[in-house]
Amino acid sequence: MSADRPPRLRSEATAPASPPAHATLLVADIERFSSRDGADQMRTREAMYGEFRAAFTEPVWSSCLHEDRGDGLLVVLPQQIPKSVVLGEFVPRLDAALGRRRRSDPLLRMRIAVHAGDVHFDEHGIGGHAVNRTFRLCDSEPLRKAIGASCGDLALLVSEVIHEDVVRGGYPGIAPQAFHAVDVRVKETAVRAWLHVPGDADAARRIAAEAPRGPAADTGHPPRQDGVSLTAGGDLRLGPHNNIAGRDVRIDGETRSRRWWRS
Repeated sequence: MSADRPPRLRSEATAPASPPAHATLLVADIERFSSRDGADQMRTREAMYGEFRAAFTEPVWSSCLHEDRGDGLLVVLPQQIPKSVVLGEFVPRLDAALGRRRRSDPLLRMRIAVHAGDVHFDEHGIGGHAVNRTFRLCDSEPLRKAIGASCGDLALLVSEVIHEDVVRGGYPGIAPQAFHAVDVRVKETAVRAWLHVPGDADAARRIAAEAPRGPAADTGHPPRQDGVSLTAGGDLRLGPHNNIAGRDVRIDGETRSRRWWRS
């Protein structure tokens, strides 16, 4: 990646009608942060920022926006930073640094979610559906289980957008076979995402295999069932060539007289 500093993504307040900016979003959360005392929490936060700044490298880190979340942070990378840099360069450097911290203090273990989409800015900070989606990925059950089961210190969940645009692209430092599909449901969000646990492929594969499959949008209506409903006054038989025979046959509520029906 070029050492030239890319244009900075501006955070100044903008008019509500102004168009959003497309960006790559990363949300990080420190595992078991609330179990630490106050002084340890502050040291852990300082260590997290130091590791992120080093993994991004100073020019890239300075071009990003960061919002503190107490036990984690939101990072917004401008469009000029290739998405492949996040997965191919940043994540491996951060994972290696977290592994080295096992010999130091405080210990850092992190959940990370990555997504990309349009981001809105106002005087209060950063918002939009893409931001909500990234936080919900980070808060999802498969990612929580992955960091709990991993022998390493980092678990990563990427959106379908990131998987399609980046993981499958064959970029250096990214192994597509190490990402495993999971279905995520958090609040109103029900989406497919892709789980990766650096250095512990078995953990990611196992969590993906155990995760419930096939989320449906939370519309308040029962799921649609495609097909034809059949009832009959007597035995209902399926004959050759998908013919149906019986007494009076009801097909989706309409009564048909006794005869053979071609399905």
